[in-house]
Amino acid sequence: MKNPSYRLISKTLLTIFSLLLLFTAAPAFAAPARVAILPFDVNAEKDMTFLQEGILDMLGSRLAWQDKVEVINEAETKAALASGEGFEGESRALLVGGKLQADYVLFGSLTVFGESVSIDAKMVDVSGQQAPVPFFAQTRGMGEVIPQINQFASTINATVFGRGVAQRPVAAPAVQAGATAATTVQPAPQAPQVADPRMHPEKLLQSGVQSDGQVPVAGQANPTPNPAFVAATTPYVAQDAGTHWKSRSFKELITGLAVADVNNDGRMELVVVTNRMVSIYRMENGRLQKTATAAESRQSTFISVDVADLNGNDTPEMYISSLGPARTVVDSFVLEYAGGTYQTISGANNWFYRVANTVDQGPVLLGQRQRLGAESIFSGPIHEMSWQGDRPVPGRQVLPGGKANLMGLAYGDITHTGSDVVTAYSDWDRVRIFSTGGDTIWEDGDRTGGDKLFFNLPKTDAGQPNREYFPLRIRTADIDRDGKLEVLIARHEELARSMLKDFRVFKKARIGSTLWNGLSLLPEWESQNLSGRISDFTVGDLDQDGVDELVIALVSKEGSIMFTDSVSNVITFDLNPK
Repeated sequence: MKNPSYRLISKTLLTIFSLLLLFTAAPAFAAPARVAILPFDVNAEKDMTFLQEGILDMLGSRLAWQDKVEVINEAETKAALASGEGFEGESRALLVGGKLQADYVLFGSLTVFGESVSIDAKMVDVSGQQAPVPFFAQTRGMGEVIPQINQFASTINATVFGRGVAQRPVAAPAVQAGATAATTVQPAPQAPQVADPRMHPEKLLQSGVQSDGQVPVAGQANPTPNPAFVAATTPYVAQDAGTHWKSRSFKELITGLAVADVNNDGRMELVVVTNRMVSIYRMENGRLQKTATAAESRQSTFISVDVADLNGNDTPEMYISSLGPARTVVDSFVLEYAGGTYQTISGANNWFYRVANTVDQGPVLLGQRQRLGAESIFSGPIHEMSWQGDRPVPGRQVLPGGKANLMGLAYGDITHTGSDVVTAYSDWDRVRIFSTGGDTIWEDGDRTGGDKLFFNLPKTDAGQPNREYFPLRIRTADIDRDGKLEVLIARHEELARSMLKDFRVFKKARIGSTLWNGLSLLPEWESQNLSGRISDFTVGDLDQDGVDELVIALVSKEGSIMFTDSVSNVITFDLNPK
């Protein structure tokens, strides 16, 4: 007979063993991740319904994983799409995902132009805890579409669900009797298969059909100007932190940056604009050293700076866009270095200012007048400006009113046709390209911008503010020196997804380079994700080493205008030409 102490020990061990089994087995009983796959938008002259349905089938079969990933059935997803009417891109995906109680939503579009097909897709986490997984590819034939979609599915499985994808084994060549391994007979080359556009995606993928002009699939090496950047066709991966430089913290809210030789001493300075001050800095031994305070105010809010010599006296001017005390008027001014100090040469102007680089004129000053009581900061037309007397005056119209606000606008030969066009944010933070007549050439389906700076419009409801937020900066630069302008765009992840009018909290931000490919702005590379909000950015050789840098103002703590508890930093990345 076993003694009581033995029974007690056995009972204790059994309890511990049962608990261990419970905890180790718990993950196996976790609910599978729910994934909604929205029908891809197809922009084509011909009916491509067969391809749209084939992509849905293929993605569903590739992502479904027993007890791990549940793909919501197509009928349920299509029924929920009604809740997203009036919304596009990521906003629509998140609304539909919430309706379906999905964990992830996959959506995208195909644009067919002749033999070229552009694929633009994204996998988003409805909770916002994980960064979206973007995908972009451009094919030179229909036969490459399905392999690219398959690649995207493999990327999602690996990066989101931690699931490896087995590779199909390649059969070894047969060896003839009496032959050694060194004298194996190679199989005769087979004639390339021709793509049947209506072949089922699975058969098309297994057939290995590709066009003669096969482009690299997403995930292959893609040179970028900095090791900290990743090709835009691959999911974001953290890179070596040693490839960038970061300034000390500014206990202020930086609103504008410019790199230029503003005092004609042959060296580049950094113009840093905060909400109350314009300061001049120089890079010395890896640190920013302040050399001057060019302007300051206790009441106005400085929102932007651009630098160029446009009055023809061989000294660059600093064009400061500024708001009055109540943020209901614009009171911009112009600074210039003279006699050892920075002086205001034109002031109290009710114009927003931007400097653009044009095809035939070089740098030009653009202006947009803000009238008191106007219904929107987007309502005024945008003009080229020229100096007359002590102030810039409007000349030729560049863009009709109601299209864009000048703070989020770039102007130049962006489409590489020898003519200047406008790239600007809409009032919903979508990037658009306009002709100078105001016709829309292209519009991004997703909201990518967003800022915290705002203008107070006349109140429409008693006691309620009527704020309108400024768009983010858009820059153009020929980074790889191939004679074609890239368009640099700041992309923000905003907590409320820009759906709440007066509530904006930004979690992450990054800079992306895009290039016009005849159909759209094609993503080239992106910086690493930065924690906070990008308030401005520029390109210039700040450290005087002969290589331009991407210079970013990053706000990590917003603070209050009334107190000095905001936190900003300047971050730079070298832009080495390819």
